[in-house]
Amino acid sequence: MSAPVVKHEIEPEREDDPDHPVPYLGVIDVAAYLKSGGAKLTIIVASPLEDDERSHKRLLDKIEGYLSYIASDQFLEHAHATASPENTTITVALHPATAPSVFSLLARCHQWVESGRAKLVVRQLTEHELGGT
Repeated sequence: MSAPVVKHEIEPEREDDPDHPVPYLGVIDVAAYLKSGGAKLTIIVASPLEDDERSHKRLLDKIEGYLSYIASDQFLEHAHATASPENTTITVALHPATAPSVFSLLARCHQWVESGRAKLVVRQLTEHELGGT
């Protein structure tokens, strides 16, 4: 049995920027809840992130939003477990042409995310995931 696909309406927020590679800070891009408890949460950045302060800040703010979510009652209701690095993962899937400084920034975030009760995984999106062959 497969899980249903749920599309939610996005409530406009002041910090939304649909033209930025990290457009909606208050949205969980992908959430898969584990039967054993916990979740695999994913941030999708399908356009290249540039080496600029605004892009770095938006990405960190997005991660902060995920950490706030996993500390919430709503997460507990969906995940059926308190988050921990053993049962909850935040994956940041980046466009391959993302600036190297973004990968360096994320490499320094593992301890921060772990202190927020999740494991951080950083990877590049594949050509297939980007709509290529």
